[in-house]
Amino acid sequence: MDKILKFKLAFIFVLLIIALFNYELLFLQNTDAVHSYGHVKFMVVTVCFGIIASTSIYNFALYSYMRSRQHLYYALAQFFTLLFLINLDSLFIKPFDEIFALKSLLLFDLSQVLMLFFSLLFIKEFLITYHGDKLHNLINIILYISIFDFVLTLIFSHAIIIKLIPIFIPIWLVLSEARRLVDNKDIPFYYLLFGWGLVIFVVAVEYLGFVKFSGIVFPFLHVALALDSIILSLAISYKFKLLEDDRRTQQTLLLQQSRLASMGEMISIVAHQWRQPLNFLSFSLMNIKKNCNNENAKELIQESNEKLQYMSKTIDNFRDFYNPSKEKAEFDIKAACENAVKISNISVSIDEVTPYIFYGNKNEFEQVILNIINNAKDASKEAKIEITINHSMITISDDAGGINKNNINYIFNPYFSTKQENDGIGLYIAKTIIEKEMGGKLSAKNRENGATFTIILPYKKQ
Repeated sequence: MDKILKFKLAFIFVLLIIALFNYELLFLQNTDAVHSYGHVKFMVVTVCFGIIASTSIYNFALYSYMRSRQHLYYALAQFFTLLFLINLDSLFIKPFDEIFALKSLLLFDLSQVLMLFFSLLFIKEFLITYHGDKLHNLINIILYISIFDFVLTLIFSHAIIIKLIPIFIPIWLVLSEARRLVDNKDIPFYYLLFGWGLVIFVVAVEYLGFVKFSGIVFPFLHVALALDSIILSLAISYKFKLLEDDRRTQQTLLLQQSRLASMGEMISIVAHQWRQPLNFLSFSLMNIKKNCNNENAKELIQESNEKLQYMSKTIDNFRDFYNPSKEKAEFDIKAACENAVKISNISVSIDEVTPYIFYGNKNEFEQVILNIINNAKDASKEAKIEITINHSMITISDDAGGINKNNINYIFNPYFSTKQENDGIGLYIAKTIIEKEMGGKLSAKNRENGATFTIILPYKKQ
């Protein structure tokens, strides 16, 4: 346990001590209405009820379709939130005391305990994809405490622990630790913090007595919980979209690897069939050369033998290139670019301003380079292509006329292509490899009479 968590627990312990000295105020039995809401406040409360009920039903429906525990826990948390507010208004607010007529302190306390329990289960499930393993023990401890308090409530007809430590405090503890410990924060994560942060702020203000001191009577808590319902629903939806995008990315990469593996098998078969005849021809040429006295014939034999060696090397290059290995190692960027150019059989000039050695998958990087220069050649057979290597920044420029300004924002989207009989995943895979697999950045822009693709790899001192 680190110092920050110890400090937070010490703060909660101090609040517990203060609550124990004022326990008589916390266990009041009075159920008479304290406030009366007019038409506007009544309408605000009913709208909030509708929002919370809708989000509960919506997430129940999603759970029945997707079987995601995240939706189930959130739906139950919203249901008991609604039940808590209805009980709260029945006990203390006119005309809801007559409309609902639920003057049950037992039901009021049970709804609070269950609201905390399912809210924590939802947060725990929500944080799974953020590798929040360090928070699991903390959340589990609070869950066990809430179960214990649930049992105490059934026995004594009163919640004990949540009266001494209001439910917004353990929620604050979990979320503040999540904000501190989670590294890969994204928009859904910040939605979660903002939604619950709004509720915690409103509850804390009311808990500390500022509302009572000011004399302002308004359903702030209802509004905060309704806004929290909307914000967290957005967080769940956004997170689902991100998970779907990741799944689609993985499927596309698997498809590409499957294609490469199939081509690799085919090339291996070709290599096996060609290797022996090539060796036989090379051996025969060497024997002819030994018994030949004509110098011109010897030079022709030597040149023919070099061509055979080149063919053999080309087969090896193709076989290595289409090997879908995920092994990582240090490789020279210029050498990888040269190999991709050899495979493409396209004339490309390579200018190395500053050498760079990168640790990653050489095969995948070559696929990216090959894809970009092939696109340039497809745009114009006469295109002049230049690759410039300046340490960790690699630029591939051409004079093939550039990218249509209406399409430039979509070229990295999956299945987008302006060419017939093209699946449109080449540049999408290239961007995925550079940014997801290598942690770099791939971008494109137009220049005079052409386009420039820029690859920026993570900077590492060699």
